[in-house]
Amino acid sequence: MEVGALVRKNPIVLKHDGTILEAVQLMAKHNVGVVPIVDAEGRPLGVISERHVLRALAAGVPLDRPALEAARRELVTVTPDANVYDALLEMRRRGVRHVLVVDRDGRLIGVLSIRDFMREDVLAYIGFQAWQPPDVGGPEIMSL
Repeated sequence: MEVGALVRKNPIVLKHDGTILEAVQLMAKHNVGVVPIVDAEGRPLGVISERHVLRALAAGVPLDRPALEAARRELVTVTPDANVYDALLEMRRRGVRHVLVVDRDGRLIGVLSIRDFMREDVLAYIGFQAWQPPDVGGPEIMSL
């Protein structure tokens, strides 16, 4: 199963010069917990989440500051043809709850959250992949 089968297209984004307040307003309006920050060509520069906003507020950062100042700049990205299981493993390894799906030119296509992996068909696929030996190439008959 490929990531492209899960991703919702046309993500909510913030332009590179957007403020923390604008990010919060987008999150509230669209009921999302993370907003990618993109350049003029739609390439992601960072992501700002509810947690990033809370940390900024706790540190006394004004809401009119650029969102990029509070955002995570180290991004986890995959292409639509990436394997769902591999994407989930990478999210776990990197300790993130969202992965950005980009095209071959690095432009944002969509965002996947950990919640997107909780669909019944995806869970079944992930469970199947987790039990496969690493060199599986096709069906085999095993005798006991």
